Amino acid sequence: MRYLIIMMSECDFYMDLYDDFIGTGNDENNRILWKTHKIIDLMKITNEKDTNGFVENSLRMIMLLFKHFKISSCDLCSFDLFDTPFNEKEELMIILHKEFT
Repeated sequence: MRYLIIMMSECDFYMDLYDDFIGTGNDENNRILWKTHKIIDLMKITNEKDTNGFVENSLRMIMLLFKHFKISSCDLCSFDLFDTPFNEKEELMIILHKEFT
């Protein structure tokens, strides 16, 4: 049952993502705000044990919908944050904190 709830949340998130994106029209300022709000929304609804790749897939979808983002080959591979050394996690937290506060 828990899996179904997670899947519904993921489905609902994607539906909301597309609906809000369509609502931005062609206005660049609205799209920038949309991207920022969707990333914040994603961080609010996820937990630190995302084993099914929901966060990574959602971030890719947000960035793909955001017109100026281009995928390069380095974007196609990822590193598990849980295996990252503590000091690198701390640096990442500082960067994210500055970005979203």
